[in-house]
Amino acid sequence: MKRVTYVEGQYSQIKLDDGSRVFVEILPERVRAKKMILGIIPTKTIWEFIFPFYIRTAIEAWDSSKMILSIVLETIENAKDSGELKSTLESDTNKALREYIKEHGEKAREISVDKVGTHAIKQMLNPKELQKIETITHEYGKVLEKVGIETMQKYPAAVYPQSLLPYPKEVIEKALNDGLCYIEDEKMIVNIKNCLAFLIAFIDDEEANKRNSELLNSKGFQEAVKRRMNKDE
Repeated sequence: MKRVTYVEGQYSQIKLDDGSRVFVEILPERVRAKKMILGIIPTKTIWEFIFPFYIRTAIEAWDSSKMILSIVLETIENAKDSGELKSTLESDTNKALREYIKEHGEKAREISVDKVGTHAIKQMLNPKELQKIETITHEYGKVLEKVGIETMQKYPAAVYPQSLLPYPKEVIEKALNDGLCYIEDEKMIVNIKNCLAFLIAFIDDEEANKRNSELLNSKGFQEAVKRRMNKDE
């Protein structure tokens, strides 16, 4: 792969070993790769990755877009033809960009709000995506409420079987992080961050059951519960 043109944080035209050319560009909320015809005209989109925050404006590229373009080009530098390029983009590049969001998402969102405003960021979210975020958050909230009530009786070690979660941990984590992009209320932001932090308490079922069982069968714990009950009475 060879870079034919390169503008930091904006775009790069690359030439593959088989002679085909691809145009990689950074848009306000996504990065995409397009095939080129005649070596100069970008045509069909072959891959794109959409972010839960703005990464640049039409005029200005900032650190997010510069880093993202670098990540894309670095992950595909060994691609020799169009098929290998597409495969790499959908695997290695997607993975690297998800890691970028995980590590730098909060700072990138802050920059996004500063550059384009909260209202503009809210416009990006598809209603179906918003509904999905709300559904995941609501169902996770119901689980937190349930285990909160049952902690003393079932989960005294304050760890919970992962199977209680309505979705995989990574799905819940993404929904909560995406939700932070569209909330302005400070109290809600704190609540969501607390919910994110609480995810760590959901661990492997066998390990969670073992820890809780050990504590439930502990004489010291049983006596502590009795004292607490007598005090409440």
